[in-house]
Amino acid sequence: MTSTTKHSIIKGTLILTIAGILSRLLGFYNRIFLTNLFGARELGVYQMIFPVYMVIFSFCCQGIQTALTRQVARPDFDSLHSRTCLLRCATLISTGLSILCSLFVYCGADWISLQLLHSMECATCLRILSAAFPFVSVKGCLTGYYIGIQKSGVTAWSQLLEQIAKIGSVYLLASILLQVEPKAYFGVYGIVAGEIISCLWMIGCYFWEYRHQKRSTGACRSQYSDSGIHYRKELLKDALPLTTNRLSLTALQGLEAVLIPHMLNIYYQDGDASLILFGTLTGMVLPCIMFPTTLTSSLATMLLPAISSEYNQEHLNSIRNIIKKSTWFCILIGIASSLFLFLLGKWIGKLLFNSSTAGELLFQFALLCPFIYLSSCLASIINGLGKAAVNLLYSILGIGIRIGFILWLVPTIGLTGYMWGMMISYLLQTGLLIYTIYRQISVRNTLS
Repeated sequence: MTSTTKHSIIKGTLILTIAGILSRLLGFYNRIFLTNLFGARELGVYQMIFPVYMVIFSFCCQGIQTALTRQVARPDFDSLHSRTCLLRCATLISTGLSILCSLFVYCGADWISLQLLHSMECATCLRILSAAFPFVSVKGCLTGYYIGIQKSGVTAWSQLLEQIAKIGSVYLLASILLQVEPKAYFGVYGIVAGEIISCLWMIGCYFWEYRHQKRSTGACRSQYSDSGIHYRKELLKDALPLTTNRLSLTALQGLEAVLIPHMLNIYYQDGDASLILFGTLTGMVLPCIMFPTTLTSSLATMLLPAISSEYNQEHLNSIRNIIKKSTWFCILIGIASSLFLFLLGKWIGKLLFNSSTAGELLFQFALLCPFIYLSSCLASIINGLGKAAVNLLYSILGIGIRIGFILWLVPTIGLTGYMWGMMISYLLQTGLLIYTIYRQISVRNTLS
């Protein structure tokens, strides 16, 4: 591993980790605040709209963002001109798609709520959420750009501002509307405010930085008309399969999330009880389990451009060192998190959310930590090696297993069935990822 690459990964990971920890702490406070504000049932309604949110994000932004990160990190696209052209192409495409999706969700909120989510209470939340999509797209493109050029500070501040705006806006709304019974849509206003503020921050940072570049804006514009088509083709060639992959995967994840409350309803024969348990799982338990992913996700985010750059230059020894160190890091974090939740999970659920149910679920799901954290890191490495399609296949297989357990065991034994589905799916997915990385590096080493 070159000293420059190592320094960039460590520095970027530390910046994103510090910001991520602060953001997660603020997010935790927001979850506690929302739980106390409108209760576990409304929290369940609030969580039900996220499959729609994630599908729209995958369709409009995620593939383009990842492609932009990979393109900007390429050694042959290291000029201001090429990066600017790539960012403009990505932003125009992503924002155009997001505006169309906003109109669709706003006009079709009733149909989506009734036919897909099976809860008309989600309609108001979806209409409010539709205002956020264009800002999400612009922010996503700028995030991909800054991660690609390994300037993670802007992204880190964006995360913090988003959480502060999200919490502040909900608190302000609840303070103003004292006579209105708090509902799930209060939290959705916070999502929209957070996306707008963080997007405006990143736009301001980009233009401030751009004005201080040596190359004039006029020169870049004149060149863009000559070679913009080339960059658009390069971006789309990379983004289309990534978008297709992410959209397919997110649609299945959305199906997984939608099925859980319905299968719980079959188990409990009580709609309110199933919504309360769904809200407890997705709004309290899983955020606690995923809290250490602040460390692993920051590492995974910085690994993608680093692995991609080293792989294109055939620095195989450097890649091996990156993989070895990042894998052991994730394993150690996962084991420590599992032990912590085994010992203190029940106490944490009671302390943070005043919920003994949340504490019991934290204890049950603690064993998942090492596999969840390691799989996210390995998936980023696979993407950096140019094997996104293989990663998609493994992810679909994992989600398929979880959906099977939801349909098969949750109606008979409740959330314990979902826990076993997660365990088996992550075990299989992690094993397949390790095997594929080993094979890919070995084949490349033989060819070189």
